Amino acid sequence: MVAEKKKTRLYIVLIALVIAAIAGLVVWHGARRPGDEALPAVSPRPTPEVILHETQVEKLVEVEREITAATIADGLRNMGVLVTQEYYFTEVISFSSVKKLFDLEVGFTESSYLASYDGVVTAGIDFAAVSAEKDDDAGVIRITLPAAEILNVDIDPESFEVYSERTGFANPLSVADFNESLTALEDSVREKAVAKGLLARADENARTVVRNFIAGLVDTARYTVEFAD
Repeated sequence: MVAEKKKTRLYIVLIALVIAAIAGLVVWHGARRPGDEALPAVSPRPTPEVILHETQVEKLVEVEREITAATIADGLRNMGVLVTQEYYFTEVISFSSVKKLFDLEVGFTESSYLASYDGVVTAGIDFAAVSAEKDDDAGVIRITLPAAEILNVDIDPESFEVYSERTGFANPLSVADFNESLTALEDSVREKAVAKGLLARADENARTVVRNFIAGLVDTARYTVEFAD
């Protein structure tokens, strides 16, 4: 019995010592002053997704640096002559020819006709003359474009419609007469097309083509496209 009592007391003493040690640690930790050295912070490591995104950005920047001004200019020049605007028309033409005698018109020899034609005037840019500059530091791509010009006046011969025709005495209408009237028609519709802003719209459409082309090569959030005057 005496031996059992001694063991019990020994257990009680050991338990008390353990409790006292734990209580001491808790009190010591709570009593640390603000100036005491803190435990080292653990920095979060980047996730694989962040590492992948950073790698993709670096590759994108590297590719854009490889896209030089010469690359852009060569790509635009390969477009050649590009139609960027059209002007459709229906034009009425008149022709009259009178025989003269001693510089006096002989009325009964007058030949004439009144007719109309449909057609289209095309305007565009010769991209072979394009030049480009690329400033990576400023984030600017400068493009020099030639001015738009009339490329063609296409008259549809099947649209020819005669409203009136008259053949004077000894003065039949000839092929030369028709050719002369068509030349006058071309000059007339060219002037009308320009007056209606054909070339201005062709210039703006050409710039849109250039912007879309460059957008396929570089990040437009990093680069601004400018056009030289």
